[in-house]
Amino acid sequence: MTDASFHRFKQHLLAHEMVSEEELQRAEGTLSGAAEASPVVDAGSLNGQPANPVDQIKALSKELVRQMSVTPNQVRRIINTLKEESSTVVPEVSIPGYEVLSQVGRGSQAVVYRAKQLSMDRVVALKVLDRKMAETADFKDRFVKEARSAAQLSHNNIVQAYDAGESAGINYFVQEFVEGTTVADVLKERGRPMGEQESLDIIIQIAEALAHAHERGFIHRDVKPKNIMLTPQRVAKLADMGLARQATDTAAAEAEAGKAFGTPYYIAPEQVRGDPNIDFRADIYSLGATLYQMVTGRVPFEAPKPQQVMQKHLTAPLVPPDHINQKLSAGISEVIEVMMSKDPRERYASTRDLLLDLKSVRHGEPPALARQLVDRGGPAALAGLAEGEQVAAEAAPAPAAGHTAVADGDAELDEAMPPMKVAVIVLAALLAASVIINLLLAFQ
Repeated sequence: MTDASFHRFKQHLLAHEMVSEEELQRAEGTLSGAAEASPVVDAGSLNGQPANPVDQIKALSKELVRQMSVTPNQVRRIINTLKEESSTVVPEVSIPGYEVLSQVGRGSQAVVYRAKQLSMDRVVALKVLDRKMAETADFKDRFVKEARSAAQLSHNNIVQAYDAGESAGINYFVQEFVEGTTVADVLKERGRPMGEQESLDIIIQIAEALAHAHERGFIHRDVKPKNIMLTPQRVAKLADMGLARQATDTAAAEAEAGKAFGTPYYIAPEQVRGDPNIDFRADIYSLGATLYQMVTGRVPFEAPKPQQVMQKHLTAPLVPPDHINQKLSAGISEVIEVMMSKDPRERYASTRDLLLDLKSVRHGEPPALARQLVDRGGPAALAGLAEGEQVAAEAAPAPAAGHTAVADGDAELDEAMPPMKVAVIVLAALLAASVIINLLLAFQ
């Protein structure tokens, strides 16, 4: 392991919320105090401190386990991750101006390295397109578009782009290196839903990032937990502009017509259909699917095959999130269901509108815009969905004035009696009762 491994170990502990900063400081303080109090210095230590990253990690791990802040299994998982990072550096990746430090991720099309930008003396994320993929014009063009798209967006909640180019046949893209984890990793590590307030804090930041992109004509098209990065300070950053494009790019839209671009679990229905005229509302749907998973611990739709999952986005009813996690507020459930309406016209009219409702729910207030949609007979998905229910083609109209619905829902009175007629009948009944009483008294 490199000298940076000990730092990565601590950052991993914090990012995955295995320990708090206070617990980490207490453990380090205990180790420092023990070193100062000990008259004996181990051969493998310097001034009482472990001399290499492996010994540093072992010492800190032992103390954290003793404090019951982490379990031995958690420590082993982190160490295995760090070993994979440090052992997968490819020496032949050499780009002028950058020093490759370690591999931090690998996808189907590219590898991401932790590197040092020598001119700025800073750590960056160096994304390198797979050489085989670079031989295909479509993949290479998409890689270049990702770099250009990211370069046009400057926002604290979007991973920043620094540089891009080609060197000795290597296509690369340099970005801000985000020290931390992803929402997908957090969900996997915890094995349970995230809290409502924590989820809203993250989603609000990503909605701000999307609003910034949408107002500049960009749609992301691949919003999902894996593309939301979290720093140890809980700053959320939207990553991976690989599928992003200008909403007004008609040439790209026509070329992609009929093709489904996106991730099956989070893809909007119009993306499934290959609609060339998708807009920001597709991102709102995907963000809604992401929030759904964060607060319920499961994706909105599941099936054995990707095609079946995508088909469910088109036709299957959505189980309201508060039916799965009954601790959720009605407000967050309403917002998610509007975000995930199958008809884009029934979603929020803008990302800024979405932000208003998200912030209202975060502060314990009702989502006014979502409820307006419901009052106007909004998304069919809001008409009291439950698992296994059939979604009506249209929301049933509320009984009009002068009409009374039967309590069990089996029938509905077509017409209520006019008020005057009711009054006459009541009066006649009273008179009849009076006559009967008088007759009884007369016979006594």
